[in-house]
Amino acid sequence: MSDKKKPEFPALPTWLSVTVGFVVAFTLGEYYGFPWWLRLAGVGAVSLVIEAANQIVRRLADSRKNADRA
Repeated sequence: MSDKKKPEFPALPTWLSVTVGFVVAFTLGEYYGFPWWLRLAGVGAVSLVIEAANQIVRRLADSRKNADRA
C-alpha cells in the first residue's frame, strides 16, 4: 500500500485550461479583431494566470494543513 494521501485541493484539470484557452482565443478574435499572434499571446497569459492561481491555492492549503499539525 502507498503511504501517499490524496491532496485536499487537487490541481485544476487540464480540460479547464484548454477550454478557457479556446474561449479566450475566440473572444479576442471575434469581438476584438486581434490577429493570430495576439490571440496566442492572450492564451499564454491566461494560462499563466490559471497556473499561478492553482499554485497559490495549493500552497495556502499546504501551509494551513502544516499549521494545524503544529
